[in-house]
Amino acid sequence: MLDYALLDALAAVVRHGSFERAAGALNVTPSAVSQRVKLLEERVGAVLVKRGQPCVATAAGALLCRHTERVQLLEAELGGGMPTVAGRRRHGPPCASPSTTTVWAPGSSTPWRRFASNAASCSIS
Repeated sequence: MLDYALLDALAAVVRHGSFERAAGALNVTPSAVSQRVKLLEERVGAVLVKRGQPCVATAAGALLCRHTERVQLLEAELGGGMPTVAGRRRHGPPCASPSTTTVWAPGSSTPWRRFASNAASCSIS
């Protein structure tokens, strides 16, 4: 299964021509965009972006960008018929870790385990 947070980062780099501008569009740091693109490249086993000014998709990157655009169009189309789905995309559990809870909320590892076991059924909107 493809990770759409990673695909969104790739598409933003290609659309905006740089990691910095993509980061601005996604409201994350350039480092986060770079890490997402690198992870996607590792997962698919191919270079997806020619780094330069501007950044340009490779053939494999362009294929994934087209796929991402089609999925976004399908989601927009679905959202029109199902308003409760519009604008929602699942990217995984919220950003927290057991170390965060043990530092800031000692003794909370049991509640964390309950949360983590249910996080797969959460959606972020």
